[in-house]
Amino acid sequence: MKLHLESISSWSTSCAEKTNKSDGIQQKSSVWPKLEFVPAMQRRRLSPFAKIALYTAENALSAPSTLPETSESETPELEMSELEISEKLAQIDIVFSSRHGDLHKTSALLTDIAAEQDISPTAFSTSVHNAVPGLYSILKQNKQAINAISAGKDSFFYAFVDAYARLKSGRANKLLIVHVDRELPELYSQFQDEQQVDHAVAMVVTLTPTPATIANIDINFSAFSGSEKGAESGDKQGVQQDTAELNLPAALCFINWFDTNLGLTPKIVPKSTLQYTSDRHVWTCDLISGTMDV
Repeated sequence: MKLHLESISSWSTSCAEKTNKSDGIQQKSSVWPKLEFVPAMQRRRLSPFAKIALYTAENALSAPSTLPETSESETPELEMSELEISEKLAQIDIVFSSRHGDLHKTSALLTDIAAEQDISPTAFSTSVHNAVPGLYSILKQNKQAINAISAGKDSFFYAFVDAYARLKSGRANKLLIVHVDRELPELYSQFQDEQQVDHAVAMVVTLTPTPATIANIDINFSAFSGSEKGAESGDKQGVQQDTAELNLPAALCFINWFDTNLGLTPKIVPKSTLQYTSDRHVWTCDLISGTMDV
């Protein structure tokens, strides 16, 4: 599956902690992204899960590469206002993915039910899996299609599959992918099978290159047979780095690989191909060289 990225945005607690320092001492971040485009009354009601999802979605759609170009011959009267540009960019299909959804909110609801207490209708309506992209579409007056995905460890990569199928069918020529997950609530921490990091990733993708394209990726997958782990353990070079990456959630593996290969972070182990192994699939990602305009 070949897809072309026009923008990409990410947020994670690990990145937030690096920028949240006091007297040179790094502090654990408890500050969630500010959402200036969301009305204050609505903003106060958002969960951290919703905040990081909306933050990355808005950043991906408002990135300089996605803004429409204005010809020098155009007069100011013909130029679009910021509001018109925002409304135009917001009309885009969305694929939303999350492994657990807003599990902190769901866990609180289940606790109330177990205690035979009344549950909040508002809390319930905002805990369903498609609540966040639905809220974003209302905020941006986006009337295009939305699909919500949950597929275990493969949730992030299945968003690419759904996006590719939607683009290939001709139903859309541009699409916004949003993936978000939070660390498990303490009640469920005994079931964790990967590193627990609050994170969100959003990107605008197309099927064909455009003047706004910043990178081109080729994604493939195959069924997991179990022999792949044996092959990885026999690799003497970069074993520790690979193991550390595979213990991260898929979206963070992708962001680390993407940033490293585009030179945005120091290269620890040179790697042009990302391989992520879940319980069911082996996913590989390659940056297509020679066609990037970064």
